Amino acid sequence: MGPIKRFICFAVIFENIHLGLTERSVSQNDESGYCLKLENRVSALGNVMKNLQDEKIITEKKMDYIRQEIITSKSQYEGKFNILEMEIKTTKEQLSNAKDIVTKLENYMQLNGFKIDEIEDISGLGVAEDTTEKVKRMLLPSTSTSSVAFSASLINHQENLSVYQKIRFDYVITNVGSGYNPVTGVFKATVPGLYFFTVVIMSHATEDIETQIVKNGIQIVNTYSGDSTTWNQGSQSVVLQLTAGDNVYIQIQNNKGVNDGNIRIFGQSWSSFSGFLIANTQ
Repeated sequence: MGPIKRFICFAVIFENIHLGLTERSVSQNDESGYCLKLENRVSALGNVMKNLQDEKIITEKKMDYIRQEIITSKSQYEGKFNILEMEIKTTKEQLSNAKDIVTKLENYMQLNGFKIDEIEDISGLGVAEDTTEKVKRMLLPSTSTSSVAFSASLINHQENLSVYQKIRFDYVITNVGSGYNPVTGVFKATVPGLYFFTVVIMSHATEDIETQIVKNGIQIVNTYSGDSTTWNQGSQSVVLQLTAGDNVYIQIQNNKGVNDGNIRIFGQSWSSFSGFLIANTQ
């Protein structure tokens, strides 16, 4: 028996004597019995403490796992929130560009003989006469107008592009008049007239890219997409006067300060090219 356990045994025996037990009850045999019981209790308490220690380690591991899950979830939601902020910003920019284009289009049509009339809103919603809004409507020439419109998006990511290379928007959403060719990425006007075109290009995360709307090989307007931390969309729109046979497409701009290395465009319908005939001038 170790000295510590023996000391504890003597302490128990002394306590029993103090409580009025006879000397016979503290004989050598009784001492051994008390010590054996005490050793069993100490052993049992040791096992309980070991189990508690093991449970403590397991609980700490579970807490570490939960902390890591919280950190990961927070990072994922912050990333989604940043993407939503980017989409809202891009939408606001597109709306602002659209307003500018409408203003320019009105000016253009007025200069080219189109009439813009103002009519009252007579929707019957009980609006007071002094607050009735004036709604502008364009009175187009009476010449016959053929329907021409297309919209196509990029499903597959475009990789390893080169300057001046045409971008082939491979998924056709609308192609009234069959003017757009998804194999070449080129829209060919079959009807002379006034056309509206718009393009949206998304860059890969932390990358940037410059593209341009091209008419018959001539650069018309440029588009920039880029961000140092995440994905980004750049958009551009233009109104063009086309004759039958004119080509319009999107190509990589010749700016090696931006378009270097693996020039690529993000797909999954985040990038698109659209256009339609505003008025037939035939």
